[in-house]
Amino acid sequence: MKRFIKYLIMALLTLSSFGLLFYVFKLNVLTTKPFVILSTVVTAIRAILFFTLLKSKKSGLKVFIGIISLLLIVIYAFGCRYADKTVSYIKKATNIEYETINYKVLTLKNKEYSEILDLTDKNIGFMSTDNYLDKSTKKLEKRMKFYDKTYEEIGTMIGSLYEGKIDALVVSDSYLELLEENNVEFTNEDKEVYSYSIKVVKEKEEKKIDLTKEPFIVYISGSDSRGSVSDTARSDVNIVAVVNPTKRKVLLVSIPRDYYVQLHGTTGVRDKLTHAGVYGIDMSINTIEDLLGIDINYYTKVSFNTVVKLVDTIDGIDINSDTEFDGNKNCHYIVGEQHLNGECALRFARERKIYESGDRHRGQNQQAVITAIINKMSNPKYLIRYDKILKNTEGTIETNMSYDEITNLAKFELSDLKKWETESYSLDGAGDMQPTYSMGDINLYVMEPDMITVKIAQNKINDYLKK
Repeated sequence: MKRFIKYLIMALLTLSSFGLLFYVFKLNVLTTKPFVILSTVVTAIRAILFFTLLKSKKSGLKVFIGIISLLLIVIYAFGCRYADKTVSYIKKATNIEYETINYKVLTLKNKEYSEILDLTDKNIGFMSTDNYLDKSTKKLEKRMKFYDKTYEEIGTMIGSLYEGKIDALVVSDSYLELLEENNVEFTNEDKEVYSYSIKVVKEKEEKKIDLTKEPFIVYISGSDSRGSVSDTARSDVNIVAVVNPTKRKVLLVSIPRDYYVQLHGTTGVRDKLTHAGVYGIDMSINTIEDLLGIDINYYTKVSFNTVVKLVDTIDGIDINSDTEFDGNKNCHYIVGEQHLNGECALRFARERKIYESGDRHRGQNQQAVITAIINKMSNPKYLIRYDKILKNTEGTIETNMSYDEITNLAKFELSDLKKWETESYSLDGAGDMQPTYSMGDINLYVMEPDMITVKIAQNKINDYLKK
């Protein structure tokens, strides 16, 4: 083997091995002992290869060692790439300090207004229930002068637009989705003349603990947002996860999206739990804390875009449906096992209206989709798509856990690979038609809580919180 090639291989192997150890250290998922062992093994292998390349007089052996060294260089390079992408992924998910609220200025299609300046000195309606009304109006005031009128009910504000009492109205994108979901006629007759966004700093109340020693509670929110995961949106999946690390036990408490609850800080008419997300992740957290009498330590928010992108990246999933029905976008479901792409998997997980048990059956479908994803990703062949999975789902997950807390939890798990015991429990209730805080006098389908199941959930949570 020529001297130049020999020393080039040695240099590349040195750089790649040091790079691998650097990124593993940076990732911070190994305790001291495993990291020392890894460092020792990598160093020993490099030393043996170097010694053989330098001292062996057998050209065949040198070529063989050279090939092994090149393979290790490639493996180390991929290890560096994956570790670096993992670090970046976690940091992006944990460094979200703001929540974004997107607003639209809407008027009727038959009005002559076509741009925001056409509304100068005009009357514009706002919802008084908007927690960030002041920020919203001040942001719009930077564009032009107008006269604001506030309304407690969306129906009254829309009625004022039709009657000419106001010339336009302002609603958030997430609130507009409520109107569309509930088939409010206005959504077919409006036109957008302007849009803008405001950013709201998230609450920083510290309820954080040592995740490896103390039981903790995580709120898992499945966001209905098709934009950024940091945008306010309905929360269609609401799960309270109680984790006891010392007992290796996890309790998952599912709360139906239509649960009829008192939104935190409000009085009078209750609302659907899913609507709490319209007012921000903190409203969802505080409302669930009020309902269950608990303190939530952390939250994890997952956009529905995550499901679509992840399922497509792993070439779809197989699920078993007990009902035949049609979904949108060419999604048809048969009785029995079938293969679904990302969009159809999401629609399957969200469907509730065709089922007699409604939201309860949807919860079963969501569990089926999650299980199918886990089963598919357990196939070793998808390890080579690890970086693609990270790339496609980046920015669709956020949490208020810190980078160090996540890596310390991973380090704790890797140091003791004992099996976790998981228990699931779902709150129940009875369907009803009631007005809601968000939609005013419009009667919507809600689920009146079965307080017996709420009490059972509270007792289970308290048991899991015991050390």
